[in-house]
Parts: sequence; C-alpha cells; structure tokens
Amino acid sequence: MTFLELKKDLAQRFSQAGFEAADLEAHFIVCEAAGIPDREFPLYAHEPLASEAQARAESFAARRLKNEPWQYIFGHAPFRDLELAVGPGCLIPRPETEYSIDLMLDGLPYGAAVCELGVGSGAISLALASERPGLTVVGVELSPAALRWAELNLKKLALPNVTFLQGDLFGPVAGRKFDLIVANLPYIPESDRDALPPNVRGYEPDEALFGGADGLDVIARALEQSPSFLNPGGRIFFELDPCNADRAFELASKYLNKPALLHDQYGAVRFLTAQK
Repeated sequence: MTFLELKKDLAQRFSQAGFEAADLEAHFIVCEAAGIPDREFPLYAHEPLASEAQARAESFAARRLKNEPWQYIFGHAPFRDLELAVGPGCLIPRPETEYSIDLMLDGLPYGAAVCELGVGSGAISLALASERPGLTVVGVELSPAALRWAELNLKKLALPNVTFLQGDLFGPVAGRKFDLIVANLPYIPESDRDALPPNVRGYEPDEALFGGADGLDVIARALEQSPSFLNPGGRIFFELDPCNADRAFELASKYLNKPALLHDQYGAVRFLTAQK
C-alpha cells in the first residue's frame, strides 16, 4: 500500500465516523507513522509504505477512532515555533492561545517579569521565554500531572529564564511582583460539558477545562488577587470563553484599571486585559 492509498483509506474511515477534518487527520497520521514531515508528503505519496509504518498508522487510527486526541496519540503538539510533549493530564494547546502570544508581547519591555497561572504543558511560558529571552518567566500549576509535562518541555528546551512551581494561583509566588500576569485558566461552564467534542470531554483533564457553574470560579479568584502581584502599570492577560467574557470584564473592572476585551484570530471575544 502506498502513502496515498493509506491516507485515502483512513480518511474514508474517519469521514464515516463523523470526523470534520477526516482528510487532514489521515494526512497527519500517515506522516507521523512514517516519520516524515507532513509538508513532504507529496514526495512520498506514490511510494510503498513500509509494513512497520503501516502497522503504526493502523494503531494510531484505532486509537483516534475511539476519540483519543491525536496530540495524545503522537505524544506531542506544535505551538508556534515549538514542539511540545503532551499527554494525559495536561491541556492540549490551542491555536487561539498561539495567537495570543503576539498580543501578550506587544509593548512588553525588555527584562519584564512575567507570571503564568495554570501552565499546563508550559506552552505560554515557554513561547514567551523563547521569543523574548530577556524576560523572566515564572509559571504556576496546581496539577502535578500537568506540571510533569511542563517540566519535561522545559528540560528539553533548556530555557534559563523559566521556572515552574506547583501550587494554587499566586500561592508559590507570595511577595513577588510582576509586569505581566497571563493565564489560560479553566473557563468552560459545567453546563457546557455535553456540548464539547468527545476527544475533549473524554480525555483532557476536567480541572483544566471547567470553571464551575458560570466558568469563572478560578478566574474570579485570580482577578481579585492580581493587583497585589502587579508592579505599578503592570497588566493581566487572561483567556476566556466568549460566553462569559462580559462577566469577566465586570469583575476586572472591580479590581483593575482600563479593562478591555480582545478578539482571537477567528473574530471571537477571547481575551481580557487590564492594568494596575
């Protein structure tokens, strides 16, 4: 069987299973199984696929058809210029979060101190630190399972300007001040659980997804505490669910100045920023 024949076969199976991006997912699986960059697929399309690679592809496909996220199956996920190790216990980085890095960096001075709340795989902290080496970044994560993934990625990238700590919100950084506090905390209302795709609700950790009845339980605590950990003129940058963005804006207005809601690359209200 050639690369292209297997891709078509997998795409048909994925399509029958109701996958929205069946052809793309089949493409990723064949390339990963064969160990080639996905952009090089056309070079191999009509070449026979080794039996070992075909077996790997079938194993990946069987897991994907059970709705396991392909990022967990492969053990890694792209994030901007980074390739991050991911797996059970940590949130999979999303394109919206990738886009937010440019917004976070806009106007951030050289040598600024940054704190990330809820690091997950470490995506935000590691991207900020790698793209702006002058920053000092401290990331805090409550979940030991997620923190292990962040530490693994930090070890691989060997960034000297990043430190990860375990704890709840600002607990591990008591007494410190920052120029920027960033967070992609759990923000999905519990009532939306059944509306999530099965690869999300069935695999990614609840503690990284759900923020209580209105999705703002953790975010509200973080907003209330943020002013005590910001330098004068420092700001926060939080990712939100569009459905609770207005309520988050109201909360930010109680504790901080100049709150603003920003859109993601798809036009949805996704981010909250405010200043001390």
